[in-house]
Amino acid sequence: MTRLFPKHAVDQLREDSQAKAMRPFLARGSNAKRCACCLMAKFACFCDHRQAQNSALQFILLYHRDEIHKPTNSGRLIADLFPNQTQAFMWSRTEPEPALLNLLDERKESCTILFPNTETAQQQERTVRNQLELVRTEEKTDKPHTFVILDGTWKQASKMFHQSEWLKHIPHFEINQAAQRSFLVRHSKHDMQFATAEVTAMLLDSLGYTQQSENLLSYYQAFNQACLNSRKRGNEQ
Repeated sequence: MTRLFPKHAVDQLREDSQAKAMRPFLARGSNAKRCACCLMAKFACFCDHRQAQNSALQFILLYHRDEIHKPTNSGRLIADLFPNQTQAFMWSRTEPEPALLNLLDERKESCTILFPNTETAQQQERTVRNQLELVRTEEKTDKPHTFVILDGTWKQASKMFHQSEWLKHIPHFEINQAAQRSFLVRHSKHDMQFATAEVTAMLLDSLGYTQQSENLLSYYQAFNQACLNSRKRGNEQ
């Protein structure tokens, strides 16, 4: 299939996972002819909304095995918009990839897990904010802050966080409920159930990167509409 955009970290991870799989991943709509880049059915392609740009933050997307193959996965939108600042790995409870462990060790002074509702998050949030303020005051930095994004359902992400001893030493960051409510008032009409891309847009917004947040949210909304169009068309056939 012809590609409009070069492959990024999530594309490569998906291909590697497919190559290693013992059986194909077959979800609803698996027989549809899909765009090679956005993965939507071709009639619902939203690639015209995709504009790669740079982020002030670095991202490590840590994927649950069930999430990487879903066309409705929103974590990949982060890599679509910020391909040069995004890396992606599959999660394993006991056997994380050596390349991932090396990366986390390399960035241990400037790395945080984005995960809500934890007992120590409030104190660690202040620590992260202080770190980021220091980064902003520097004219140049070789180590922009890295956020590890756990990509799965809430239940899967909770399992990934709590069962991974090799993640326990990394500080975690909670977006407080006041920030969530503010974000909802301005940008959304649903309850506090957020997709991965929305949570990341909220993170960028809460740390003052408003334009990058708006860009990601706008792209997510185009993606969400494409999913709805694809589902509606499928139900009509």
